[in-house]
Amino acid sequence: TMDSIWNVTPESLVTWVGVLDDGNGDSPDSVRSRNLKSQLGIVQSKPAPDQMKIYSEVAAKYLPALVDIFRQRPEASGSVTTLINILATTPYFIRFLRTPAGEGIASLQAKRVANSVGEIGRMSVDDVGEIGQFLSSLLLFQGVQDVAEEDKAILREHLPIWERKYQGRLASETAGRCLALLNNEPGMRQMMQGVKNMLESKLDKCGGPGCVRRAQRDGSDLLQCSRCKSAVYCEVAHQKAAWAAHKPTCFPPAF
Repeated sequence: TMDSIWNVTPESLVTWVGVLDDGNGDSPDSVRSRNLKSQLGIVQSKPAPDQMKIYSEVAAKYLPALVDIFRQRPEASGSVTTLINILATTPYFIRFLRTPAGEGIASLQAKRVANSVGEIGRMSVDDVGEIGQFLSSLLLFQGVQDVAEEDKAILREHLPIWERKYQGRLASETAGRCLALLNNEPGMRQMMQGVKNMLESKLDKCGGPGCVRRAQRDGSDLLQCSRCKSAVYCEVAHQKAAWAAHKPTCFPPAF
């Protein structure tokens, strides 16, 4: 119903993916994907801090379950990839990729995209853009070393086609980004490394206001937020100073 679409919660978002049972388990993924995108559109109309609060809670609570579903489904796109792609900018996602449960996601998605190039070529430009965005994020964080050579060859053949076909659209930009990462192009590598450093900074750099330390004053490891484990500080005073800003996105993780 429209009421259920407008009532956006972390639980409603993951319900469309199948993490929670809504009693409509036999609904086609196309319907679930449409409903999920409708709710994500509502979230994206909110101020950025409100968006990040919702995405952080979803990531903290449900990333392991979402990735389990992602691994079980063979397609390169769908409701679960849509949601995980949105969560990729949260520190929870980046920390999850560093755990054993997060290993191999980039190479798995690269294989799925390589195996689906014909189908992807018939998708809407927005769907192609989403697929490219998700793959480029995974390749950025996990690298290309585990991507099978046959998959790299297929992607290197088709990514330039998508880059030309969708010029001026996200699909073109993300196809070019994936290609550059696969080819380890120096210019793109430097730019993307800057993006990676920025996204990983919450896990690797003190979150205190204006602080850039990557260790405590005595050289020991940064202090980790005991609640979310996705923010670090060089001293307790900086943790206290940052609490008001950090609190809305601080959730106990399920991993």
